[in-house]
Amino acid sequence: MERQESSGVIALLLVVVVLAALAEVVAGRTVASAPEVPRVSSAEVVLALGDAALARGDGPAARRAYLTGLFRARGERSLAGVVRAAEGFAALGDDAVVAEALALAVPLAAAGGDAVARARLVALHERQAAASALPSAAR
Repeated sequence: MERQESSGVIALLLVVVVLAALAEVVAGRTVASAPEVPRVSSAEVVLALGDAALARGDGPAARRAYLTGLFRARGERSLAGVVRAAEGFAALGDDAVVAEALALAVPLAAAGGDAVARARLVALHERQAAASALPSAAR
């Protein structure tokens, strides 16, 4: 009789272990969720703030946002973000920072990037070269 009781206890323990293992498996599964929303980079968000500040005429806020966006885009290796920041500085008339942003964009363009961003980079570079060729009084 004692042997039957110990067999029952062992069987019960095995059932508990199996249930615990099943609970772990079930807990580890991901729940089906809605399709993921495309993630917006932090550089894009900050650059949008710069665009908004520029639109309302707040140059210092736009400059801060574009500078933050420039370094975030560089950190994210986003050619489009670096070019967008450079375009923002061009709109502010800050040719020195545009030149620095273009220098940051060159290695990113060489590593790839989308064709639209590369075309915008080339256009901005040409505008920068044309502007620097003008006499300082004409700028």
